[in-house]
Amino acid sequence: MAKTVSTPVQKLRLDLRNYRTIAQADEVAAVQAMISVSPDRFWALTESLLDDGYLPTENVIVLDESSTLVVKEGNRRVGAMKLLHGYLKLSDFTIPDELRGKMENISNDWKTANLEVPCSIYSKAESAVVDRIVTLTHGKGEKAGRDGWNTVARARHNRDASGTQEPGLDLLEKYLVIGQNLNKNQSKRWSGDFPLSVLDEFIKKYSSRFGAVNSPDLARIYPAVQNRSALEDIVRDIGYELIGFKELRSASDLAGKYGASPLNQPGSGVAAGANPPPATPGGGPTNAPNNSPGSGAAAGAAGGVGPGGQAQPNQPSPSPASAGPQASPAGATPKPPAAVGVADPRAVMRLLKQMKPAGHNRNKVVALRDEARRLKLDKNPIAFCFLLRSMFEISAKAYCDDHKSSGGPSTKKSNGDDKALAQLLRDIAGHLTQNNSDKAMVKVLHGAMAELGRSDGFLSVTSMNQLVHNPSFMISPADIALLFGNIFPLLEAMNS
Repeated sequence: MAKTVSTPVQKLRLDLRNYRTIAQADEVAAVQAMISVSPDRFWALTESLLDDGYLPTENVIVLDESSTLVVKEGNRRVGAMKLLHGYLKLSDFTIPDELRGKMENISNDWKTANLEVPCSIYSKAESAVVDRIVTLTHGKGEKAGRDGWNTVARARHNRDASGTQEPGLDLLEKYLVIGQNLNKNQSKRWSGDFPLSVLDEFIKKYSSRFGAVNSPDLARIYPAVQNRSALEDIVRDIGYELIGFKELRSASDLAGKYGASPLNQPGSGVAAGANPPPATPGGGPTNAPNNSPGSGAAAGAAGGVGPGGQAQPNQPSPSPASAGPQASPAGATPKPPAAVGVADPRAVMRLLKQMKPAGHNRNKVVALRDEARRLKLDKNPIAFCFLLRSMFEISAKAYCDDHKSSGGPSTKKSNGDDKALAQLLRDIAGHLTQNNSDKAMVKVLHGAMAELGRSDGFLSVTSMNQLVHNPSFMISPADIALLFGNIFPLLEAMNS
């Protein structure tokens, strides 16, 4: 039977296998992951605790594991309390400006009054009871719980606690570690917030196109699948919400539109629906490990890999070229939706939609992004470029401010003058790539630095300056749409 005890926050340990995210390496990584999944909720909770203190009616559910008090329900509350007490260093987190000052000046009276929180502590033998409580608290959605689990958290709980097969989750967790078309920020965010039910339906419908018998088999043999790049592009675009149920169900051959050729085509050597020995990325056959959900290996594919230790991507962030298909107009006879091309303005707006600035002094970046999204690119190309240049300038200054204390780039020259934007962006790219030693990030930013640095590039810094100062220089909407995908990865990286 549980005992209710007022327990010092410092003695509580966050659950590093919280169902909201993949397993984390330590408490810093665990809190960073919770923030990444739902920053607004986390910081609103933190501010509420700071303003009103910890409410004595909010018991934390704790499991006593060999004298280690592990938080099973209340991880966000305890994580926020650890930050407020200074048990976790503020410098390890990107805190909203309006909250940072309050957190740095917490009174001793507040700390004394909130040193302990009420806990319901269960013995290790009662772990099944604890899991049932946690499930009832979070697993039934917003109306039945405090902060309802999303589809990823529910699937992770069903798999890890109940042994249910969750092939979409197994595939997603492996993709987040070894996928070749995503960056670290996407990996962190999608580990806890992803349209998993769309992915489940897709792989159920198309698993045979990738050399698998069924969905669990696809999750098991990935990454040694046929048409791997097409599969990863589709998973990425589901994460971007470019593919939803509407697009999936209205497309006659969604996999084909991403370049996944039927496996029974001449020369493929594989019949559709067959389960051939999967090919390695180098082309040879391999004996893929048994990562089926029942074996527990799939869950471990990403387990224990946190924001500080995730595998680095080795391909650039996606460009609009592979953006997802569009649904037919309402009332029209459904037709196979066309992919959005590289010169389509909708691709630009989709990338801006998935950009979620985080960090200090980003309020104006958010405002500029929202204004840019409201523009019609074909009618307002000059206004769009003005906003775009402002986003780069303000993002660059905010990035330098974020990393000032850790040896990051400066906005000033050695003589005190402001650096030109082109030079500042080069310095930031050098910092992001650790002076080109991070080869994965070099690839991510290659297109951006090549385009922004060109003296004759339509979306170079020079051209954006010319739009402001040159009375005759113009740029067409098609040029913007064509090149925006190249420069977007740097804008996203400066605001993550």
